[in-house]
Amino acid sequence: MTTLTLLVPGMTCRHCVRKVTAVLRDVPGVQLVQADLTTATVVLRGEPTVADVLAALDEAGFPGTVLPAPPSAPTPARRAGR
Repeated sequence: MTTLTLLVPGMTCRHCVRKVTAVLRDVPGVQLVQADLTTATVVLRGEPTVADVLAALDEAGFPGTVLPAPPSAPTPARRAGR
């Protein structure tokens, strides 16, 4: 399962959050939608295509952009002899 984070600046009220959430739940491959009004971001989990997600947002009147994934935490290196 992949995670996709989107910035949706037009999502400015609770009604917008409900609309964006409903639209994205209908995109094939989307399993979970979490929208955050305070940051105007949406986190998707599942296996949707980016093109389908962005097209659904555009069609609903909420153009969005994909945010880069945060870097993963580095694994601590083991020291020899410990």
